[in-house]
Amino acid sequence: MNHSKLLLSFFCYFCFISFTSSSSSFSNNTHKCSTEQAFALLQFTESLSSINDTTYALQCREDLGSRYHPIMMNWNKNTDCCKWDGVSCNHFTGDAIAINLSCGMLRGTIYPNTTLFRLPHLQMLNLAYNDFTASQLPREISSSLTHLNISESGFTSEISSEFLFLPKWISLDLSRNDGMRIQPFVLSNLLQNSSYLRELLIPDVDVGWVLPTYLNISSSLKSLDLRSTRLQGKLPRNIFNLQYLKTLDLSDNEVTGSLPKVVINQSSLISLDLSGNRLQGKLPANIFNIQNLEILDLSSNDYLTGPLPEVNMSINTPLKWLDVSSINLSGMIPYSIGHLKSLNYLDLTSTNLSGEIPDSIGNLTSLNYLLLSSCSFTGSLPKSLVNLRHLTTLYLSFNKLSGTLPSFLFTLPLLEDVLLGDNMFTGGLPSEFFNCRSLRKLSLWKNQFDGDITQGSTQPSFIKLVNLTYLDLSSNNFRGSLQLETLFSSLPNLERLYLSYSGLTVVTDNSTNYVNPDFQYLGLASCKLTMFPTSLRAMKYLQSLDLSENNIHGRIPDWAGEIGGEWLYYLDLSHNSITGLPQFRDGLQFLFLKSNLIEEPFPVSICNMKQLIALDMSNNNFFGMLPQCFGNISSILLMVDLGKNHFHGTIPNVYEDYGKLEGIILNGNQLEGEVPSSLSKCQSLKVLDLGNNRLNGTFPSWLGDLPNLQALVLKSNNFHGPIVSSPQVKLPFPSLKVVDLSRNGFVGHLPSIYLQNFNAMKDVIRMSPQPEYVNMGGVYYSVIIAVKGQLLPFPKITIDYTIVDLSFNKFEGEIPSIIGDLTSLIVLDLSHNSLTGGIPFALGKMAQIESLDLSWNQLTKEIPRSLVDLTFLAFLNLSQNHLVGRIPTGKQFDTFEGNSFGGNPELCGIPLSKKCELPHEPKIEDGEDTEFGFTWRVVMWGYGGGTLLGLVMGYIMLSTRKPKWLHAVVDAGENMIQARKRERSHVFLERWN
Repeated sequence: MNHSKLLLSFFCYFCFISFTSSSSSFSNNTHKCSTEQAFALLQFTESLSSINDTTYALQCREDLGSRYHPIMMNWNKNTDCCKWDGVSCNHFTGDAIAINLSCGMLRGTIYPNTTLFRLPHLQMLNLAYNDFTASQLPREISSSLTHLNISESGFTSEISSEFLFLPKWISLDLSRNDGMRIQPFVLSNLLQNSSYLRELLIPDVDVGWVLPTYLNISSSLKSLDLRSTRLQGKLPRNIFNLQYLKTLDLSDNEVTGSLPKVVINQSSLISLDLSGNRLQGKLPANIFNIQNLEILDLSSNDYLTGPLPEVNMSINTPLKWLDVSSINLSGMIPYSIGHLKSLNYLDLTSTNLSGEIPDSIGNLTSLNYLLLSSCSFTGSLPKSLVNLRHLTTLYLSFNKLSGTLPSFLFTLPLLEDVLLGDNMFTGGLPSEFFNCRSLRKLSLWKNQFDGDITQGSTQPSFIKLVNLTYLDLSSNNFRGSLQLETLFSSLPNLERLYLSYSGLTVVTDNSTNYVNPDFQYLGLASCKLTMFPTSLRAMKYLQSLDLSENNIHGRIPDWAGEIGGEWLYYLDLSHNSITGLPQFRDGLQFLFLKSNLIEEPFPVSICNMKQLIALDMSNNNFFGMLPQCFGNISSILLMVDLGKNHFHGTIPNVYEDYGKLEGIILNGNQLEGEVPSSLSKCQSLKVLDLGNNRLNGTFPSWLGDLPNLQALVLKSNNFHGPIVSSPQVKLPFPSLKVVDLSRNGFVGHLPSIYLQNFNAMKDVIRMSPQPEYVNMGGVYYSVIIAVKGQLLPFPKITIDYTIVDLSFNKFEGEIPSIIGDLTSLIVLDLSHNSLTGGIPFALGKMAQIESLDLSWNQLTKEIPRSLVDLTFLAFLNLSQNHLVGRIPTGKQFDTFEGNSFGGNPELCGIPLSKKCELPHEPKIEDGEDTEFGFTWRVVMWGYGGGTLLGLVMGYIMLSTRKPKWLHAVVDAGENMIQARKRERSHVFLERWN
């Protein structure tokens, strides 16, 4: 939990206690609320109404620990206003002095002239967590106010200096009002000159202040929250040495610079949050030794580097909260970290720390939270963890930890949340796990566990885990069989269950046993289910259901469309043997029906899903025409895959609301007509796959204006004509990485203007060491492409796997040299065309290419030796052309077999059986230096007529550029060269034979 939230909760709680010392505390009050003040309060309510906003309800519960309730329900002019909910009065005068309407379910507009701000003796006002959108604070406000809290309530406009400089301000909480602004000079003056202000909380208020070199703050101010206020500039040099301020939050801004050195014993800071900025440099060596500091958060500063500093073991530090997650640390956790014995929160998540977790971690006996996920830790869990008797949360996911799961882990008395996913743990669950009554959350996702969790029964010993709400055993090698309904009854508080790919078999008795009404997430992919579980019908609040890759047969029951009511947003039934579907509710956002046996028209109920984000109905037997509603399913749709079905007719036009669409896949159908030009509205489109249909027309050049298009597949259709660019598109296809136009009727020359603009295939630099994949709204693009002479499926394709396939068309003319500039190209297939001329020498620049197919053309001349240097080339096919001369040797060319060069009668040399008659003679290739007429002939002059004479003649020719007078000499020199070559050839042939 962020410590700024703790601060806000403390303040709101203080206000709540102060404000609600109401009628019960003053039951003997002889002075009632005055008629004027009661009227002013009732008049204030006239512009308000009561709402029930679930977002506010959740925030009130999580941020404040407060209930969300209609606080003004009992306000009545016939009762004493001092007894109204939220109103507190002065015991002696009856004046309203405090009003707390926080979390009061209020909506409306509070105008600057509202009577609420004019109550003459009002000191404390709390309007937090209500909906007063577009309301404004008045320039003039009661000078009696000392405490104001309008956080999370929708106020807008600029805060005037008159308002902020009221003399008695003690606490101001204006946080999270996105439309509010404070001028930088007003804020600067307020910080320096306020006489009584102790607390200023303005996160998410627009300030845009450029931080001074030294932060100058009034001695009265003890707490300052400037989170997300657009702060700029370098971090003040005195940030660690402020003498008065106790709590400072500058997180989520644009602060730069390095962390200054720490001057011990010159700071009053108890809490410091600098997270989410752009700080750089190394952590100060003594940063853990600030005298009073209890909370330190430096997380999410990507440019902070270096090791985690050693802890001075001769000093006792009060540090309780340390968060250095998501910064670029290196090395190991220092053993001295065990000296921070006051720590109860340690977060090293998403750093580059490595090595084993030190045993000294066990010295942190006050620790409640230990968060070490997404690092590179190795080895087994240290036995010293058994000493952490106060530990409640242990996150170790995404590391390289190994060994068996230690039994002592589940003997920790307060342990609640354990996340160990994506490691290399082995073995089974220890018996102590089944007795860990405190456990609420357990994730063992993606390990190598292989024990029999069911202990030979369909009912595991889960009955004692009465508090378990989250269980993830997916992607392991467990053995055994679980009875689903028995499992649910054993875990009455369970809300999330993930058993996908766990190795477990899940069976269902088709009963409708009671299920925890709060159950929300169920993942049972690849669990050998044979029927759709009837027990799902009782899950009224189910949000996500994954039953993919099972053996479910037949039609899904009609009642399945009502599962989860309006809460179900994710449904995956892919890879089963389902033949029919129910009517789906319109709340679904993700619907995956891929690879079933569904034989129906396009489901009309899908047209009503206005929240749909991703739809995959591919590889089924859907038939009929795509309805016109397909063009307007959802304005937030990101991906639709209807490939490999039996749809026919034309592709419907899309509407302007499809601006967010990232992927359209309609391959493998029987669609006809032209590609609708309305797709040009889909400016976010990344993938367009219309292959294997019956589409016709000329190349849709307007697609070049889609700036984000990464994959364009139009293969195996009836397109025809030349590929020409659109005059309206200046820089076509700037992001294209995969283009497959094979097996059509395109004619003319290869489209040089497109090839030269494929910038995403030139000098691609991988930004992350982890592979990134082409995705559409988070769904990976799956494609089958001809690579290395065969059709290969790509369940997901990396963003740097670039492909150009123009094969099986009618292209003619020469291969443009410009194609060699596609230096990051992986696959190039120009086979089965009518291309002529030689293979460009420039193809040797494609250093990353792995598959090159130029077969079945009419290419001539020799194979350029530049291709020998393509060190990643694993597949080469130059067969069925008119190539001549000797096949180059060396490097990759020594690995290719004869079928790479067959069907070229004039080719000779290894690996063909045809031997070359004469020794190989170096030949000028395209791309060699011929400037000013300088070729190897100049060198040969030196060889034939004497080195010195040859070089002199060559120099004269090049410097005068009048070589005609040398022709006679050249002819004589060449005759001498030919005589020597004939002589050497005879000698060579004698040796060869």
